Amino acid sequence: MKKKIIFISIIIGIMFLVCIFGRGIYFYGKYSVPNEKYFGSQYKEILHTMSFQDKKQANEIMEIVDDAFSFIGNKENAESEFGELSRYCITEEDAVTENHKLKLVTANFENDKGYLWFVYSNEALDKNNKIISASGGILVRSVVEKTNQGWKIIDTREHP
Repeated sequence: MKKKIIFISIIIGIMFLVCIFGRGIYFYGKYSVPNEKYFGSQYKEILHTMSFQDKKQANEIMEIVDDAFSFIGNKENAESEFGELSRYCITEEDAVTENHKLKLVTANFENDKGYLWFVYSNEALDKNNKIISASGGILVRSVVEKTNQGWKIIDTREHP
């Protein structure tokens, strides 16, 4: 009986470790080429497992990222409203609609600095529903900083 309990405990422990580390290994493998060479040592941050608080904060920031991807308008308004994130706003004159998907990979916040990794796909369409620009499966590392207004993305890097 005691051997069964020990065996079951070992199996549960192994399953727990696979759940924790398996996620990081999956993302690390999925986005490894050519991203590891481009991002350098920062790329290992993808293996970070978010705390509950990190995930909560990251989700709040991802709402702002989502708003930037949803924006369609002129470049000046995009820059004024979204700052660093304006690069993800649709500013083509012919664009009338957009579609996008975002996936949070991981984030880490310490004191007043941190980082956020996410993946995006997007497309801008004209009045005839013809795609005029699109990107897919792009991995982004964002540097975040805490300001008086809350957390703000101050820098983004993605593989060119």
